[in-house]
Amino acid sequence: MRPSSEVATLRRLAAGIIRAQGNRFVKELLRAKQIRIGANKDDFERNLSDAIESGQLTLIDVEAWLSEVEGWGNQHVYLFNIAPALRKELTRPRIQQSVHAAGLGKLWDAPTVLAFPEQRQLTSISFNDSVLRLVWQETSPAWVPEPEKNYIEQEGLDTYEYRAYRKVEWRAINRFEAHVSRGLAALFIASPIQGSEHKEAVLEVKRVLALLLDLDRLERGQFDIPSVSKNLDQRNVPTNKVPTPLVKAQKSRLGSGGSYVEFAASSADKAYWEEPAIQNVRDSVRAQQLPVFHGMEGVFVFQNGDGLSRPLRVQLHGKDHRIRLRAEMDAGEVWTILGKLSTYQ
Repeated sequence: MRPSSEVATLRRLAAGIIRAQGNRFVKELLRAKQIRIGANKDDFERNLSDAIESGQLTLIDVEAWLSEVEGWGNQHVYLFNIAPALRKELTRPRIQQSVHAAGLGKLWDAPTVLAFPEQRQLTSISFNDSVLRLVWQETSPAWVPEPEKNYIEQEGLDTYEYRAYRKVEWRAINRFEAHVSRGLAALFIASPIQGSEHKEAVLEVKRVLALLLDLDRLERGQFDIPSVSKNLDQRNVPTNKVPTPLVKAQKSRLGSGGSYVEFAASSADKAYWEEPAIQNVRDSVRAQQLPVFHGMEGVFVFQNGDGLSRPLRVQLHGKDHRIRLRAEMDAGEVWTILGKLSTYQ
């Protein structure tokens, strides 16, 4: 018989999963375990709860599933090339030795932690299948409207309206992964973490990385996002050779000196070049002129095909070399997108 504490933890986690993950991911968990899905999130939550109570859904099931879907997409990403010299240093024995030397041995190969820590907490370090992974967790509270609890109160000649909000919590996941065999590494910060907290989270990741590897060498390999954004736009404008690109540029801002030119569609579902007149203007920027431009900002939609089963939106911020994944994804989709971006360096 399972301890009641495990059941309680799984119940709380299930509620967080429902709030934080899109329907498609919850469906896949239920389908994989042959649990009745239902038609909406209320059904999902009820069926998840029933499966937890009956033992049909176990801690091991949830841990395996979370590693694929929790904290992927809807996040900020800093992407790095792993230089050959650094790649030679990134081996499991060397990293394991560095982890223990840094006093972090208890986190080595630690399983998914089903806690909701109030403060950011490093919970796991692993190196398997040539992938170095570090995971941080923290609680990310938010307030959602509860209109049925609103009320109006009269005091003398004044009328007051009270609007209710309910506090909800889910886990925010920050992570670093180095895919050594692919020569790519990425630092991921959850989107709810903004402003100074975002900067602090980045510094915390780098502080720990400096204990395990040559951080300076890693940072020298950071992707030049202005070039990636510019190239992504240029190579996906329709031509006779490529009449229907697999990437749609919804917006592209190209800068030069103290000025810029911006091409953008008024609809998030269209590429700006789907308007013939705008494409004619964009065509006036020749390939030989591109070196004087840099990509200040771009919003691109990667279409179905070539490893993707659905359109996925990505925003590139040139100033701070940051990638913003604008949809909930699973780990495979995220790394497919990052792999595609790496071809536009």
